[in-house]
Amino acid sequence: MPSPTLTTLHDSRSSESSHEGKRSSSVAYGVGPSAGAGADLDTSAGVENMTVIVPSISRGVRKMQALQRRLNFKYLSLLYGGFALLAFVMSLGECRAKEALLSEAARRSRERGGLTSPIFFVRFAPYARLFDINMTDQYTSGTYLTTATSVSFKAHSTLATIRTLKSVFQAVSQPPIAKISDVAGRVEAYVMCVVLYAVGYAVAASANSIYTYAVGNSIYVLGITGLFLLQNIIISEISSTRNRLFWSIFPSIPGTINVWVSGNITESVLETTTWRWGLGMFCILVPAMATPIILTLTYGMRPHKKHIDGTPTKSEKSLQDDEEDVASTIVNGPTISDNKTLWTKTVAVFWSLDLVGLLFLVAGAGMVLVTITIANGRGSKWSDPHCIALLTVGGLCVIAFVLWEAYGARHPLIPFSLMTNRTVIVALIIAVVHPTAGGAIGSYFFTFLRVAANQSNTSATRIVNLASFTGTLTAAVAGVAARYIRYLKPIILLGFAIEVLSFGLMIRYRQSTNSQADLAMVQIVRGFGVGCIGFPVQAAIQTVSRHEHIAAITAGYLTIYYLSSGIGSAIGGGIWTNLVPEKLAEYMPDQSLVTSAYQNPIGFIARFPPGTPERLAVARAHDETQRIIVIAGTCIAALGLIAGLFLENVRLTDSTSIERDENGNYISDRTPDHKAGALVVRRAGCSCE
Repeated sequence: MPSPTLTTLHDSRSSESSHEGKRSSSVAYGVGPSAGAGADLDTSAGVENMTVIVPSISRGVRKMQALQRRLNFKYLSLLYGGFALLAFVMSLGECRAKEALLSEAARRSRERGGLTSPIFFVRFAPYARLFDINMTDQYTSGTYLTTATSVSFKAHSTLATIRTLKSVFQAVSQPPIAKISDVAGRVEAYVMCVVLYAVGYAVAASANSIYTYAVGNSIYVLGITGLFLLQNIIISEISSTRNRLFWSIFPSIPGTINVWVSGNITESVLETTTWRWGLGMFCILVPAMATPIILTLTYGMRPHKKHIDGTPTKSEKSLQDDEEDVASTIVNGPTISDNKTLWTKTVAVFWSLDLVGLLFLVAGAGMVLVTITIANGRGSKWSDPHCIALLTVGGLCVIAFVLWEAYGARHPLIPFSLMTNRTVIVALIIAVVHPTAGGAIGSYFFTFLRVAANQSNTSATRIVNLASFTGTLTAAVAGVAARYIRYLKPIILLGFAIEVLSFGLMIRYRQSTNSQADLAMVQIVRGFGVGCIGFPVQAAIQTVSRHEHIAAITAGYLTIYYLSSGIGSAIGGGIWTNLVPEKLAEYMPDQSLVTSAYQNPIGFIARFPPGTPERLAVARAHDETQRIIVIAGTCIAALGLIAGLFLENVRLTDSTSIERDENGNYISDRTPDHKAGALVVRRAGCSCE
């Protein structure tokens, strides 16, 4: 199949953007404390009981609608190309960051005359894994993390804990960033994330201690998480449902080259300069690469002077003034001065950002997932008081979050009104099942390759990365296929079928006796499945959501996805930390060797060459443990295949979302006259369709 061009892959804009543009000047206000988000304006209620909330169509959505009416080849080329270039540069920056962390850890180790303590690592090693945000970054993060935990800090058994903490940290930042992009605007949120990225790297590059370095990394993770989230949101708003899958994965395609060249580039930089400059250069590069995206969005969102029919339009400020006038008339009578007070604006921002829901989400998700990891580790039990306390309080926070979002929040983080949509429900179930299975399967896989399968560091790294590499390319092919077959459900079901098959093959072909080709081939097969699940499911949930819900539902999907990845890592880590020591003790009578093989497996294999009784005992212990992990992952993945059967088979169109008619059926096709008109408008260079 020939590669699609930009013009053929982009959609003919539907009348939806024009329709929603007319609706954008309307205002929805809550009546009393129980008003829900998006409530219709009720002028019959008592004036004294009414509270101004926010416009039903947020500022960020209104400005994106202005951009939609201007989209042409120039805008699309700048945006898609800019996202791809920026993603590639950031993926290289993440490689430098992990190298810098390991350099600092090694320096501390040398100063202490040996390995640092496990407690030191437990406090600061989570930042080594927090870089694993972009798919292209997965090509190096597993290798760096395993080496750091095992060799530098002698705390290899904390690997699953680090991954769980990373998933929590990465996930809980998504909803507030999405909220800010709705309330303040996409450009404003994007600039904020670029600043966080640059400031975080600047702090890390100038750090004189691991403590300062950790603070810089925390700021940096917020920035890069937001950049990739906003990339997904903006692409979903400028692409049609037919082409969304392809353009969503498009920015990740150039980064696939990093699986082969990232190590060489990092080594070359460190040979000619220090790790500090290796980080510091990205404080300049990333803002420079992001500037064309910011300028394109800003220029495209400027107010329109005329409608398509030639009639003048109101500016953005005029629309906002109209909304404030309506709100003030309802609440205070003719004057609008009170509606512009600092207190009124503060209250509006409080409800718009849903700070109460955010607090419940962060506290609940963090405590529950950390408890799962702690309780599954050796030395802790579910019955321990601290585990019971964390799980209880965390569970209550999660319940409080759901109740607050459903009944108390006036502008919820996650639009619960969409929970009646079958596609949304199934997609969120898949967002739990798929990453949970993948997280469990991936736990300690690199360790298995190095310790049991006798693979070199380079070979093990490439085998681990094959699934992500293949998945990225497969997702791109699936995106092209979705444009022509116009359905996502068959692609998703095919992906789950392949994933279950690959996990089943791992039961037989993930053993120390298997060849390098066997281990690699199973990873390639798994990559085919991964590429047909993650991005297609995200595209499906965006397809059935209204424009004003795109940011919230995307953030909600990614939040659940990353949290579930942490659960999967906790499951796999719990199996590993409980079974490996028992089996090592069974096959090796020397307790000191058991401790060494468990805490520092990479160092252990350096002492005992392949074929020795000690290595054979370690290989057998890891073989049997991996078999249990793979069986658990296969069962979880099978649940995803069953869930996929219940997805609605919605036909994709050239519009940005698919609406329902009065009977609840999806409107999957537009009339030929409208499509022809849209094409004529674009050729004429008009500002809207």
